[in-house]
Amino acid sequence: MKNLSMKWLPSLALVALLLANGAALAQEPIILNEIMADPASDWDGDGTVDFKNDEWIEVMNVGPDVIDLSTYWLRDDTGDEPHLQLHGLIAPGNVAVFYGSEAVAWQQAQGISTVGFSLNNSGDVVRLLRTIPGSTELELMFVAHYEDHMAEDDRSSGFNLNLYDWELFDALNLYTGTLEPGSTGCVPTPGIPNMCDGPVANEASSFGSVKAIFR
Repeated sequence: MKNLSMKWLPSLALVALLLANGAALAQEPIILNEIMADPASDWDGDGTVDFKNDEWIEVMNVGPDVIDLSTYWLRDDTGDEPHLQLHGLIAPGNVAVFYGSEAVAWQQAQGISTVGFSLNNSGDVVRLLRTIPGSTELELMFVAHYEDHMAEDDRSSGFNLNLYDWELFDALNLYTGTLEPGSTGCVPTPGIPNMCDGPVANEASSFGSVKAIFR
């Protein structure tokens, strides 16, 4: 693996302010869109529920052009090296979801420790990085900060572009507390744009019933 040094373009003060608001958006069309930090279901579809392999992070293209994701990288708040180099093309308005099992496979191929995304269930920071053109350094493009209650079993955090803030997708494990973001009763939506409409559910749904909605 290349020794990729990290070049943080925003000032530390700006990063602190952006983290306090839960998300940062640079002049770039690719954003973090949804995060599953504490999976309790077989999200990657390999037949096994695994705390590392079934984590997932979704990105979205909010720009006007098709984007090659191979210059983008993901990492959490631990260490300096990326946890996954992204891949594939993403059209305007589309999303791409990457599972912890992909991160593990990529790390194995690089000969580095297979930690997956290493998302902390008590809260963490997820960073989307991009290779600086003409360089091997990475620049910070988008950062998301989720809290403890946003990372309980099968709860995901989804970014609302209209509100420029994060929502809780907790249909599989309803949140009854008072912290923000509060319960929406919406289902996690890996692989499709975030959908969070309608009344709040009054009971948890099964993962099978959620999958059936999107067949």
